[in-house]
Parts: sequence; C-alpha cells; structure tokens
Amino acid sequence: MELLNQIENMRQHFDTEEMECVEDMILKAARYVREVVAMETTARNLIGRNGEELREAVSSADSTRRVAHNSLISATDIVNRLCTNHGLPLIYTGDSLRRHYGDFAIALVTEIFHKRG
Repeated sequence: MELLNQIENMRQHFDTEEMECVEDMILKAARYVREVVAMETTARNLIGRNGEELREAVSSADSTRRVAHNSLISATDIVNRLCTNHGLPLIYTGDSLRRHYGDFAIALVTEIFHKRG
C-alpha cells in the first residue's frame, strides 16, 4: 500500500491526538531530509571554508542531522505502535537500521512531493 493511502486509512481509525502523531512523523521525515541535504552540502565545502571553520560547520550540521534522525525514528516507532494497537499495517516495515529509517523518510517525502495538489 502506498504510504499516503496508508496514512489516509489511519484517519478512519485514529482519533485526533493519534493523527497528530502521524502529522508529527511526516514533518520529522521532511526535517530529516532537509538536514541531510544541509549536512551534505556543508561537507562538500562549496564556499571554501578552511580548517577549524570547516570542521565546526560539518560537526554542527552532523549534530543537527543526528537529532533530526533520532526524532524521526521515535515518531515513526510511535505511529507503528498506534498501527499495531488498531490492527493496521505498520507504516514503517523496515528493520532497526538507522539508514533504513532515512530511506523511509525520503520515500514518504518523495511521495508527498509527487502527489501534491
């Protein structure tokens, strides 16, 4: 089932507070994708930072990305628990590898982007 169809199906079963958790997961997926792009751009050093300035910029971007990733994982796990509680298919079916949560985030954001109105 496509992710957005699955999310629409949740609306039939989840109350408002539970749908707020779903919305939070979506926004955290988008934030994680944004932070990955920011970190990768910083690491490519397009503006020519040197030495300590570059190390600090990359370290800061990586830290921000890590926090966004942890938030995504937590939010996704919450939605999966809600799905289990309601007897619905899990929104995230991957394993516990952090990279796979990231793959889920980009899949969700991409689907939203392609189906925007």
